[in-house]
Amino acid sequence: MMIRRFLVFDGDGELVGTFAGWEDAHTWAHLRSAESATVGPIQVEDRAERRTWTVSADHCRLTVWRRQVEYGYCLPPSPAPVPPSTFVPPSAPPPGTVSPRPRNRLRRQVTAS
Repeated sequence: MMIRRFLVFDGDGELVGTFAGWEDAHTWAHLRSAESATVGPIQVEDRAERRTWTVSADHCRLTVWRRQVEYGYCLPPSPAPVPPSTFVPPSAPPPGTVSPRPRNRLRRQVTAS
């Protein structure tokens, strides 16, 4: 099986050729760009190496694509949904109605004898 790694596009973005080797694609792109009926610029893409050559009749320019950066991901949902909580947090009392630290200690009772 022959893999056609290099894709050649004309200036309209139409795919006009595919090649297995760089030299064949590069040479053909220069020849194609020299034709008067060709809409330029011709571009040769190498999707495996993430590069594009923009070709005219007499020169070419290489563009290296930016690498994709992953900033995060999400986890798959849990198999069983968790029921919503019925806990309702107490609302804050109005200012000045309670002391800042309520006393919860039990007081000792003293019995007279």
